[in-house]
Order: sequence, then structure tokens, then C-alpha cells
Amino acid sequence: RVLSCGLKDFCARGVSPGGGEPLFPPAAAAADKRAPKIASVVGILGHLASRHSGSIKQELLRMFHDSLTPARDQHQKAAVPFLLQLAVMSPPLLGAVSSELVDSLKPNVLNQLHQHFASLPREDLENMVGVVVHLLCQTSAGAYRILQFLVNTAMPASVITPP
Repeated sequence: RVLSCGLKDFCARGVSPGGGEPLFPPAAAAADKRAPKIASVVGILGHLASRHSGSIKQELLRMFHDSLTPARDQHQKAAVPFLLQLAVMSPPLLGAVSSELVDSLKPNVLNQLHQHFASLPREDLENMVGVVVHLLCQTSAGAYRILQFLVNTAMPASVITPP
């Protein structure tokens, strides 16, 4: 319920493609934007994580995957930017889901992400890349797996030819 309320507020603040503020604020500004309610969401999730970390992790991953389904409503379209915002504001939340998220990034999910963001303005795409790079730099737990995933995705084993 906390995530759902936070996402509704995030959407109400004009984070839709083509309207209001950029969908992905630059990484440096990301923690300052939408501060009042999203800061409360981060605080509540941080408090709940001590006893319900598995449920929180499961809901964060569910929200991510649900956002990529073809029949998306406005809230589902904003779920990935919302989750990125949460991750910027809460390194523990990022750490909690980073390894499972990397495991779920199969080719079909990567294609869904591409389709999801293909129509965004260039500025939003550049800001999104900046936020993702910022988050990668902040991730210590599972950093090796993330780097391995990036290398394997950039150059799959089937493309590598022996010398």
C-alpha cells in the first residue's frame, strides 16, 4: 500500500511523458525532487524493511515487471521512474533488489524495457542513463554480478570467437 500511494503521488506531480517536469530528473537532482511524500515512502519502507524485507523486495520486483506489460495505465508507465527515484533516495532499497533485478533482466525483459522507453524525448533518455549509471556506482553488494551482466549483455558468449 505504501508503494501504491507513493506511485500515485509521483504520477500526480507530472511525471508523464510529454508533460510537466522531466520523467527522469538528472541524478544530482533526483533526491531533491518530489521530496515530501516520496521521502515519507522511503522512510516507511526503511522502517518496515527490518521485519518485512522479503515482502518489500517482492513488491518492488512485482511493480517493475507489471510496469512492462502491454496494457499499461498511467501509473504503470511511471513505475520504473518511481522505482529509480526510490533507489536513488534509499541505497538499502537498491541493495535489496539489485541482484534479483539483474537475474530477471532476460532478453525479453530488456526488449520490453526498450519498447517502454523508445518514445521518450532524448533529454529524458539521457537523464535516465545518468540515473542508472549513478545507481550502478552506488551499488556495492552484487557489483561484480552487475558488471558481469553488462559485459555479457554487450557481448554475448555466442559472439565471442576464440583467438
